[in-house]
Amino acid sequence: MTVMWPFKRAGATAAVIDPCLGDETARRLLEAAGRGDWHAVGTLLAPVEDQDLRAFYVGVLADRRGPQPWLGQWLDAEPQSALPHLVKGAHAIQWAWEARGNGTASTVSEAQFAAFFHRLKIAEDSLDEAVSRDPDDATAWAELITTAIGRQLGTAEAERRFKEVVARHRWHRSAHARMLQQKCAKWGGSDELALAFARDTVEQMPAGCTLGSMVAVAHFEAALQADGRTEDYLARPEVLAEVHAAADKSVRHPQFRRIPGHQTADGWFALVFLLAGEHAAAAERFDAIGDRPTELPWGYYRDAGRAYAQHRAKAYRAAGRG
Repeated sequence: MTVMWPFKRAGATAAVIDPCLGDETARRLLEAAGRGDWHAVGTLLAPVEDQDLRAFYVGVLADRRGPQPWLGQWLDAEPQSALPHLVKGAHAIQWAWEARGNGTASTVSEAQFAAFFHRLKIAEDSLDEAVSRDPDDATAWAELITTAIGRQLGTAEAERRFKEVVARHRWHRSAHARMLQQKCAKWGGSDELALAFARDTVEQMPAGCTLGSMVAVAHFEAALQADGRTEDYLARPEVLAEVHAAADKSVRHPQFRRIPGHQTADGWFALVFLLAGEHAAAAERFDAIGDRPTELPWGYYRDAGRAYAQHRAKAYRAAGRG
């Protein structure tokens, strides 16, 4: 039987990281932000009730680099609306990380740290305004988890904010992803805490939920901290069995929802399976992503687009499809 793949044969050429992931609403939001049309942004964003989609769209707006004067204009025009405060807060988080950079703490200057914390405080203040105006919005609370991590407010405070999210939307995907980072060793947690959180989430979540990828993320983070090669850790039979089971309950389940952002979940499984030598399983996940990769997990290799293309080509070659 001839199998027709949904994209051209993969090579080493860098893939394009499309922040909109081909979604028409996201594209229109980005275009409106680009021309400073805050009214169009609000009109597109306000009707979105699905909290995972809402978080995705807010993230698309937040990822615009540098100051965004239209946000101030929106706030001036609609000071009682929660939406401009939400978008301003989410953008200020990304703006803060622009100042800090992506290196380890030892590579960050005193001036960078000062700008980082100043911008995070702007984000926190804006998000506090958002939740005060719309207490039911889970996405603003999810963003507040990140400010808690960045401002080093401690695990207890991050968990308090996480509970506010799940009280409103039990399986909020970005909130769980952020809380998992708080549990990781690099943010003051441990491999054990991160794995326990991921396992508990996957055990309780409904079948077809995107959060199954948390097990892959937690094992990847643990592998980076382990003695020896990352690949050796991920190839352990007990690790692979757990990752496969999580994939079966999430991205490989018939009820899995392929809304924008699913490519991140598929990407984590693709990366872990590839590093562990499970090439056929990795190739299946690359099929699911197609030509719509996300920044994570490929951003761990700095140039996300090139890393995605190289890893996909390697998986296909190893699976006999290159």
